[in-house]
Amino acid sequence: MKNIKSCHWLLKNLNRVTVLDCGMLKPGTKGNYVPSGIIAGAKRFDISHAFSDANGACPNTMCSAAQFQHGVRALGINQQDTVVVYDNFALFSAARAWWMFKAMGFEQVYVLDGGLVKWLELGLPVATEYAHSCEPGDFVVDPQSGYFIDKHAVLAGIESAEVLLLDARSPARFSGQEREPRVGMRSGHIPGSANVHYASVLDDSGLIKPKAQLRALLTDAGVTNQALQFSCGSGVTACILAMIADECGFYPLSVYDGSWSEWGQDASLPVATCPA
Repeated sequence: MKNIKSCHWLLKNLNRVTVLDCGMLKPGTKGNYVPSGIIAGAKRFDISHAFSDANGACPNTMCSAAQFQHGVRALGINQQDTVVVYDNFALFSAARAWWMFKAMGFEQVYVLDGGLVKWLELGLPVATEYAHSCEPGDFVVDPQSGYFIDKHAVLAGIESAEVLLLDARSPARFSGQEREPRVGMRSGHIPGSANVHYASVLDDSGLIKPKAQLRALLTDAGVTNQALQFSCGSGVTACILAMIADECGFYPLSVYDGSWSEWGQDASLPVATCPA
């Protein structure tokens, strides 16, 4: 797969790539982020703070290009480096970091298959603390249009047969049968959207399913040749669906950055539910 690297590949190339821990707490979880381990040589890529817009109305909003460049340079990352991102689950937030790098025009970025869970399961090298760089990198952003969209683009696509929005939340949240983990959110989904739970892209061992099975997930949800938009709770797991859609060759792809954190609290926006 073009966007994925295995734990065994990373082990062989550990000294030739930059590894970033992009893990985060799931919504509704209190406390500070403390992973159960750190992959040897990994640096910390903090999506919720260092790489989020502090003035954004919603959590985890994509930061400015200038902030992104500053943060990546501070990690010592250079323009010619290869970056491998992972999170503290089999797959949760790593694809968000992957999408952010892509949105900033950086191509040599990959997601670790199985994440920290698989790395620890295999007994591969870990560290007691994150690595740090003494010198800043020369990373340069080249912002790409269309990677992130707002509610106006989503509204415009609702009535269009040429656009399909896929929601990565659980079926119970999508249908409105389960309350949202964030306070003040309405339940339900964006009208006209389809549901592909982000966890469904993984097999029973926590690895990403083969491409044929990923394509089947998307086609079963109604994907043909439309422009695809992706949403979730706060624009994080939506990027998992964007990643597998890219893996399967679909285009164009856009992530609704505000996602349900914005849509669910705005009473002026339409909401649909499914019967119990």
